Formats: sequence, structure tokens, C-alpha cells
Amino acid sequence: MILLSRSSSGKPFNFRIVATIVLTLLFIPLPGDSADNSVKTVAHYKVSSMGFNIGDVTTTQRQAEEGAAAGIFFETKTAVKASFLWMGYHQETIEKGTLLKGSLASYSRKGRENGTAIDIEGRLDASSFRFDVREQGATRTIIIPRSSYDYTTMECPEARLDFSDKTHITLRVLDVEKIAVVKREYRLVQNAFYQLGGKDMPCRIVDFSDQNKKARRWITWDGSTVVMYRQDGKGEKNSYSVKATSVIKEI
Repeated sequence: MILLSRSSSGKPFNFRIVATIVLTLLFIPLPGDSADNSVKTVAHYKVSSMGFNIGDVTTTQRQAEEGAAAGIFFETKTAVKASFLWMGYHQETIEKGTLLKGSLASYSRKGRENGTAIDIEGRLDASSFRFDVREQGATRTIIIPRSSYDYTTMECPEARLDFSDKTHITLRVLDVEKIAVVKREYRLVQNAFYQLGGKDMPCRIVDFSDQNKKARRWITWDGSTVVMYRQDGKGEKNSYSVKATSVIKEI
């Protein structure tokens, strides 16, 4: 998910990689989990690049019932602002989505990026995921067949992949930010701990890459939810890090 933008001097930079990872900074249930409509999870993250704090991300997950199916409703608020001598970047977005039975059923992203409006809505129909993208008063539609992908980026499959008898796993993943299916390679680095609030939180460290993105992720499955603690990535010219500062479950 590395896209080139341009600074006021006209030189390209790929600072947008910092923003794209927030799409997966969520707390997502796995298929078969039961929902508890009294539980809400809120997490805060700090975004940094080249040693500077450049933004904040807040994710909220709410478990509820929608008809007979267990549903997870999530919202991610992102505010990133970077201003260096050779480049500048500004993003304010709100992303929302719904997972039913562990799979992404609806998704939206709205806001502004470097002054350009973002307005995307998607939904899962019977046999495809349909995205409506509004740009300069016009709407274009992108349809992705459901049979063409195994997971979406929202479902964080790397949290529960079985690496016991293999070192690499390849999946077809629908990247909702790129609105395209990519072949993503996953590799388990090691089982480890992430320190948060003075506590060591067990997690696994996984490297993943596709034609658009390469990163390392600290992630865990606690039996009912997927929690991402950290992600480090690198583009052609810039590196970034997103780290959790708090994860709170409200009952």
C-alpha cells in the first residue's frame, strides 16, 4: 500500500504509507466467536517517522447483535500531519466497518488527504464486494468477486495462521485501501512479548509483503479478538512505526 505523493517542491515521496496501515489497527473477532453487546474496546496509537511523532490513531470496536448474526462495528479516527523541509503530508479520516461472522460485510472511509476529499463506501453482496468511489462529483464502481480473495485486510489472518509445518504462507487478500486483491506473503519471525502499560503482552511477530507493501507486525489472538500492538514498515524513501499506547476494554 505504498503510494507516491508530491511535496510542494514537486519531488515524490511515499509518506502515505504511514496512513494506510491504520486500516488494520482494529480489534477483530474470528469466525465462530460469540458477541457480547456489553463490551467495547478502545485503543490509542502514536504514529512516528524518522524519529518524529506525526500523528494519532484511535480505534473503537463494539460487539453487538445484528439479527441472528454476531456483528462487530468498528471506527478508526486518524490524524496525521507531517511537515519537514522537503515534504509535507496531512490526513484526517474516519473509517467505519462491520464484520459479520468474522468476515467484512461493509466498509467506508471519508475525510481529506492533502486537501483532497476521500469518500469510499463498500459492501458485500451475494457474490462480490462492491466499492463506490466518489471523486469530484462523480461516482465510479469497483466490483471484486468474492471468489477471488481468501480474506480482507480487515480480518488480519496472520494472527491465527498455522506456521507449524511451514515457514511461508501465501494468501489472496482484498486490500480495502487499494481496492484490489493482492498476493500477500506471510512469515512468522518469532513468538514474543509487547510491553504495554508496564505489562508484557504475549504476541507473535509476523513479516508480510505484497506488491504494494512490506511491514513487520506485532499481533495476537486472545481467544476472541485480534489485537495489533505495533507495526513497522518501510517504503522507497521513508520508514514509519505505529505503536499502541493503550488498549482498554470497557464493560
